[in-house]
Formats: sequence, structure tokens, C-alpha cells
Amino acid sequence: MIDNPERRNAMTAAMYLAIPDAVTTLVDEPDLRCVILKGAGDLAFSAGSDISEFADRRMGRRATEYDNAEHRAWEAIASIAVPVIAAIHGPCRGGGVAIALHADLRIAADDATFSVPPATLGIAYPSQATERLMALVGPAVAKQMLYTAQVLDAREALRVGLVQETHPPQRLDEHVASIARRIARLAPLSIKAAKQTIDTIVTKGHADAHDAVDACYHSDDFAEGVLAFMEKRRPHFHGY
Repeated sequence: MIDNPERRNAMTAAMYLAIPDAVTTLVDEPDLRCVILKGAGDLAFSAGSDISEFADRRMGRRATEYDNAEHRAWEAIASIAVPVIAAIHGPCRGGGVAIALHADLRIAADDATFSVPPATLGIAYPSQATERLMALVGPAVAKQMLYTAQVLDAREALRVGLVQETHPPQRLDEHVASIARRIARLAPLSIKAAKQTIDTIVTKGHADAHDAVDACYHSDDFAEGVLAFMEKRRPHFHGY
């Protein structure tokens, strides 16, 4: 959870630095099947990086240190082996958009709004986040968002492919939870292979996930899936 509700969940440097360790603790959970990423409270997913820190922490030589902390945080989120769903309500700005871009799915409330405003501050949006933005919405829309710092409402974000679905705010959490429950019922090794294969294609331009795919064919879950199909019952998967 992005937990800084007093500042609309703006990300401080300390929060970025804490994410890799938090992810390490999270993935140590043996029965982890899905992660839901959301903002604390009911006002915002994240207002982006905390601009009040920039004068002390993101100018001159310290800019690289700050940017590296951001990148390590995003990479930690992207490295989670199970699906990550960003449940987005209210404003999602700059660094908040970058966090959401490193999730696997982005489900938005109808009150969600999106903007990438570095041009209003005189800084550049990090290349890693820009690459992911372009992969989702295409170069023309990415340029328009970066050139104009325009605010997209949830319907427009859905139209350009920034989010997969939109729902009334009061239904967002339950709908995302229902997706997570569905994922949790399915075969973990199959989902891991799908995530690894797709992510590899996105980053390298070709599939290179043979080990993850091969593991499925040698798993107890595969035998259970076939047996359950033949017996016309729901399979019980364990991830091995």
C-alpha cells in the first residue's frame, strides 16, 4: 500500500527506498498468489513523487541518487513473480503513474485521473517509466502526455490503453479482489510462465522463458489439472 494519505500518497525518498525490502518480505510468503497495489485512504492512488523534497534531494549531484532509488523501487515491483494489480482511485500523477506502469494490470475507479507532468517542473520523466508508458499507449499518446502534461480521466485512460477496466469507486476494491481470487484459484506455475514469457517478449523482443514453461509440464499441478478435468471437478493447485 502507498501510505502517505496526508499528502495524497505522494512518494517520499524514504518510501522509494523502503519498497525493495518490503517486496522481499512479501515474496517470502509461501502461498502468495497475487499482489494488490493501492493507495491508502479514499482520496488518491498517488500524487507522484513528493516535490517538496526536490530542492534538497533531487537537484545537482543528488538527482542520480534519487533516480536510482526510484528505479530500484520500480524494478522490485516488476520483479514480483506473481501478478501485481494496481487498483487506482483518484489522482495518479508522475511517479504514481510510474508505479502503476510496473504492475501487470491497472484497474481504475471512475474517479481516477492520470497525468505525467515533468514538463511543468523542468525535469525529464525517467526513461524506464517512459518506455513502459510507450509500450502501453504507443509513442504518439506517450508524446502527447509528456508534451502537454494533460490530465486524462478514467474513460480516456481506458481508451488509450493505460488501464484495462474502469468501475464505480465503491466497487473497485471488491472487483479487484475478485480478479485476485480468480488468479489464486488457477495454476501458479502456469501464471508464472505467462508473466515471465510476456515480460521477456516486452523487454527483449522475443520469448525466452523455457525453464518456466518446462516446469509446468513436470509439475504435480499439471497432473492435477488433467485429472480434475477428466473428473469434472475444480482442480486444487499448489504451485509445484
